[in-house]
Formats: sequence, structure tokens, C-alpha cells
Amino acid sequence: MNLLKRTATVAFFALSVLTVSAQVKPDTTQAKPATEKDNRPVKDIFGSGLMFDQQTVRQPLPGSFEILIQHRFGTIKNGIQDLYGIYSSSNVRLGVNWALTKYLTLGFGTTRYYKLQDFNWKVALLTQKRSGSMPFSLSYYGNIVIDGRTKDNFGPPETYKYVHRLSFFNQLMIARKFSNAFSLQAAASMSYFNAVNPGYDNVNYDLTFTGKYKITSKMNLIGGYDLPVLKSNAPEIFKPKSNLSLGIEIGSPTHTFEIFVANSDYLVNQYGLAYNTNTYKHNGILVGLNITVRF
Repeated sequence: MNLLKRTATVAFFALSVLTVSAQVKPDTTQAKPATEKDNRPVKDIFGSGLMFDQQTVRQPLPGSFEILIQHRFGTIKNGIQDLYGIYSSSNVRLGVNWALTKYLTLGFGTTRYYKLQDFNWKVALLTQKRSGSMPFSLSYYGNIVIDGRTKDNFGPPETYKYVHRLSFFNQLMIARKFSNAFSLQAAASMSYFNAVNPGYDNVNYDLTFTGKYKITSKMNLIGGYDLPVLKSNAPEIFKPKSNLSLGIEIGSPTHTFEIFVANSDYLVNQYGLAYNTNTYKHNGILVGLNITVRF
């Protein structure tokens, strides 16, 4: 009987030791390195690659296409006579973008004002990472634009050359998604016109700022400000004015819709930044619409 008790006691003690040992033994099959980082790019810094008249650092998915419709009604200065610009002369641009890779997008657009035909490209140079190892995104955007108006818009016929129709735009954009709701972008740009009317400048420099604040899963508040920099030699009447844009953006995986107010009705970057003379002070306000469809 004593032997049986001793055997039971030893067995109980051994079982207890094994149980405790099993409880404290680390689970190596599920453990992950504490230093592992998520270096995937930050998702959806902006809802679209286009905000108002300006580009953002967002690139379409590789191999996809985008159809763009940009519409600007007339200014509200005539009041109820043309329903605050709704029935006034408007400007429209139709465009298409093709994402060759996740870093490169090529595009083409045609615009009513000045019969402009633009060929454009956007390159992602750096992308913000979720781990914070890259704290911002950096992209380059450029275009070549052909002015399709008649020859008499480019000076005396005897001096006309086809290159007078061309203009160029180059821009560097830096953006950061500060939180799930808020993103901000700043950009510096230079535009060049081969030929301009007296009083205008061939070269123009500008700063632009755009921001997004998410208010629901599908809706964002958006804002933008375009600021000409470096003093122009043009008379005051020809000096480009800054443009303030405020609106709402509604998005889905395949569509983005923007409705906003602004004080520029140009839809191609260098023309809006070099030629805009509308101001909020003198009722140069207008309503704008952007529609982006992705395939």
C-alpha cells in the first residue's frame, strides 16, 4: 500500500512538471519577428489622379485605362440671366490615361478653349510606405500641348511657324498621407510657351497645394490653391491670378466624381496657371465638375 502511494505521488509530481513545462514553452510555429515592417505603399493617398485642374501623385493600376471628363460652367457674374453661369459659355476637356506600369502613366486630352491637344505623362519616383521607411510620395508630371487655333492667332503670317503652337509643362509633386482621413500635397511647376501675345510671359513658375479630408467611406472634402510665383513683367491686367478651389469628391473603385467651385475655367495646367485673370472679388467664381472612370 505504501508502495502504491509512493508511486502515485511520483506520477502526480511528474505530470505536474510536464504540465507547467508545456504551459511556459514558447509557440515557435506562430511567433513573428518583432522587427518585421510593412513596406507596402500607402493606399489611396488621394481618391483620383486628378483634383480640380491639378494632378496628384496617385497612379492608376498597371494596365488599366481612365476616361476623364472635365467641365467648367461660366462665371456667376451675370447672375440669374444665365442661371449663375450654368447657361453661359463653358469649357470642356475629354481625356484618356493608360497606366503602362505602376510607375508610368501616359495620357491624351482635347480641350474646347483654344482647341488644345495635350500629350502628358506622370512618373512615380518615390512612394510612401506604411512602415514609415519612406515618409512621402514624389511624382513628376509633364505635358506637351498643341494650340489648334487658326494661324492668325500666332502673329503676322510671314513669321508664323508651327512650333509657335507648342507649350510645355513640368511639375514635381510631393505628398503625404498623414492619417486615414487627411492627405496633403505641394507641387512646384514651370510652364513655357513658344509664342505669346504682347504682355504675357513665355516662362511662368507656380506653386500648387491640394488636400483631402475623408468624411465618410466614399466622400471627401477637397481643397486646392494655385499660386503664381516670381514677379511677372506683364501689366497688371495680364498678370495671372491665384486660383482657390473647394469641393466634394465621391468615389468608388471604378468611378470618381468631383463637384466644386473655383475661379479658373482653364483645364490644361499651363494655361490656367499663366492666363487666369478671374478673382473671387469680382464674381469670377464658377462651378466645376470632374468625372473619372476606370477600366
